[in-house]
Amino acid sequence: MSPRPALTALVLAAGLAAAVALSAGDGKGTRRGIYLSTFPAGAGREIADRACLMCHSAALTTQQAKDSTGWEKTLGQMQKWGVVLTPAEHDTLRQFLVIHFGPRPK
Repeated sequence: MSPRPALTALVLAAGLAAAVALSAGDGKGTRRGIYLSTFPAGAGREIADRACLMCHSAALTTQQAKDSTGWEKTLGQMQKWGVVLTPAEHDTLRQFLVIHFGPRPK
């Protein structure tokens, strides 16, 4: 199987998961309910818009709750799949993702 159909299947599955998550939300747009359809303001938003939205919706990213190591692994995988980031953009984006979509309080 070539990477293109596999990636398409992954994106479609993620979209379905996001739709299910949206329908189960609390209607307030919080991390515990409806997932954001855009990225929040802050250092790194422009990078996220360019690097993440080229393949999937913001909802896929905003539903995550990864620590710095988890986001580092995700960014590394995305770069292997073709996302182009300078080292500085990579670090800024990872920090942005951790701040806004890091581990949820228990």
